[in-house]
This record gives sequence, C-alpha cells and structure tokens, in this order.
Amino acid sequence: MRKHYNMKALTTTVIVALSILVGCGKPSDSTISSEDIISSSEVIIESKNNFYANPTYPIVNGAEDPTYLADPYVIRDEVTKKYYMYTTQSEVNVQDSLVKYFKRGPVFESIDLVNWVYKADVFESYVPTWGKSSAGVWAPTVAKIGDYYNFYYSLSVGGDDNPGIGVARSLTPYGPFEHYGKLFSSLEIGVTNSIDPHVFIDNGVVYMVFGSYGGLITLVELTDDGLGLKNGLEYQKENKVALAGYTTYEMNNYEAALILKYEGSYFLFLSTGTCCSGAQSTYHVVMAKSDNVKGPYLDSRGRDMFGPKRGDQVIVPSLTGAMGVGHNGIAQDDLGEYWMIYHGYDTQGPKPDWRVTYLDKLVINKETGMFETLNKKATNGQELPGPYINSLEGVTA
Repeated sequence: MRKHYNMKALTTTVIVALSILVGCGKPSDSTISSEDIISSSEVIIESKNNFYANPTYPIVNGAEDPTYLADPYVIRDEVTKKYYMYTTQSEVNVQDSLVKYFKRGPVFESIDLVNWVYKADVFESYVPTWGKSSAGVWAPTVAKIGDYYNFYYSLSVGGDDNPGIGVARSLTPYGPFEHYGKLFSSLEIGVTNSIDPHVFIDNGVVYMVFGSYGGLITLVELTDDGLGLKNGLEYQKENKVALAGYTTYEMNNYEAALILKYEGSYFLFLSTGTCCSGAQSTYHVVMAKSDNVKGPYLDSRGRDMFGPKRGDQVIVPSLTGAMGVGHNGIAQDDLGEYWMIYHGYDTQGPKPDWRVTYLDKLVINKETGMFETLNKKATNGQELPGPYINSLEGVTA
C-alpha cells in the first residue's frame, strides 16, 4: 500500500454540471494550462486521503503486485459504493496467495479506484466452447440491467476469422455468474472482427457498440434484459449502424469503442495504433462527438471517423512514461469527476513488456470541447491526489 504524503495542492476540476464548449478551430496539441480547463466552480476540491501513482497494480498481502492486466473496464455498485474492475484473461494472485492462477474473467474490487484486490472469477464454473479451440476471453464490459449485472466478453484467438461476443449475468458485480454463451459471431452479425463490446442504456434502450481492426465500429440494440438481440439476429444484422472505422486491416483503424453520454451529447472513445508491441506500441485514445447515439460522430475539425488518423487525442504514448496507452474504461468519483482507467506499458517499470493498468483524470479542453487527460499523457510514478471518495474524506450522506 502506498503511503500518503502531504503534497502541495494540485489543480483539479469538478466536472459536475459542466457546460461543454465546442470550438470550431483546429485542435491544439499544446500543453493544457488551468485556464484551458472548464470548471464549474470557483472552489477547487481535491482528495486529501486518496492518492495514486501509476501504474495501479493490484494489492496482495498489503503490497503492490505487478500483474499483467489489459483492457480494463470499471463499474460502481451504487449500494455498497465499491468499484469493480474486469479485464482480459490473465494470471492473478488469488486468496492472498503468492501463487498466480490463470483466470478467464478476473474481477477486482476497490473502494477508491486506486487499490484493487482480486475478488472472483466470472468463469469459475463455465468454460466457453462455442468459439475456436483455445479462444481467449478478452475485453469485457459490464452493464447493470434491472437487478442483474450483465458481463459481456469477446471470445477470440489471434487472427481469428470469426470471433464472437458472449454474455453472462449475476445478481452481484462479482458473481456467481449464470452463462448464456454466444450472442453472435462475426459471420452471423456481418461485422468483421466482432470483439470489444461496450453495452450501455440510453433512454431505456440497451445498446451494444463493438468492433475492431479490419471491420467497422458497429452499434446494435439488445433486448430489454440485455441477453439477446432485439427482434432477433437477422433484424439487427440488417439494421445495425456503423459509427467508425473502415474495412482495411491496419493499425490506424479503430477498436475498443466506449460511448459516454454527457450533457445531452454522446462522446465516442476509440483506441488506435499498435496495441501489443511493448515499448514500441503506438496505441492511443481518440474521440469524437455526436448529438445522436447513432451518429454521425465528428471530431472538433468536423471529420467523421470513417478514415485513418481522425478524432481528437485523449491520451498519447510517451517514452518517458507509458507506451501503448489505450482500451479505456471510465468511472466517476463522488464529486462527479470522470477518471479514465486504461492499460499501457510502463517503460520504466519492472515488467516493461506487460500491459498494466493506469488511472488518470479526464478534463475538458475549452478549445475543442472534448475530454482528454492532463497534457494528453499518462502520469507515471508521480504520486497525485486521486478520486474523491466521500467515505475516505469523512463526508457522510
């Protein structure tokens, strides 16, 4: 566990009830100053009892344990106020053991978005067999639908010509999970490389956005319980909506889609670049915005996302910090501020060839009206005020 040091106050921003300002000019890649960040209050509030320094390794026996964790996604249980993180399959330390066990669906628990402890395995009682032999469980996302937590996952192997997306559900964020198997395969839905699902509810409609390199980022509607495709597979195949991407398999294409609705607008986060080449990885996050969940999504230059090298930069690699930064989830703290959870390669760390988890706050650039991390870079090794958690700050409801 990291010690909490007394630090000089650092400027943070409350992102509650912000009015997003959209600029028409070319987005700037220059360093952000405090004057460039939209704030809803003259009062600066920062956490005094929750600090973090990247990467945010899981905690085992009271100490950080370097762990390969990719494609993180985070939700919060609104009753217990605990956070839960889901990642691509990996080997993790379980039950405070120093022995690592391979888990297809590891679940981690935290009260502060910083210190994570292994909690459960989504696939403890189920081995998926509907994909190719030795297919891996990748890039999960979880959505609370009714009383259930629905767990959506990719089932694929490297170079898979027909990966697919499956679903399970539980009455808790950590299981036990009831498995429903395949929702659809790439060939069935007509989308090349159908992986990286993100499911969310908007105005009572359950949507899934998915897709990866070589295919289009695609939106479909699910049934009210999220366990099937609304009106069936053939209907969604014919009525699916492309949001981004192009049909060339190259690293400038997009994947890892996530849609955040904020102040009535829809923000589409996408990862692009080489994801898995260690310190040479160019992976990074870009974004675009729309007034309609079905698009069109445009960057601040007015470009749609159906071509390479588009979108406003959210975070980019840094040789002095983290390379291959991307595939993000987003969570809010008790002030309503947005924090981005993502993976990267810590080039200065003990495992520079592992993808590990990072945490940084999102701010809004006044010029572009888009979200980005401070200076568009990962903080790495520097201890900073973390998410504001009421229970840690002595705030009672």
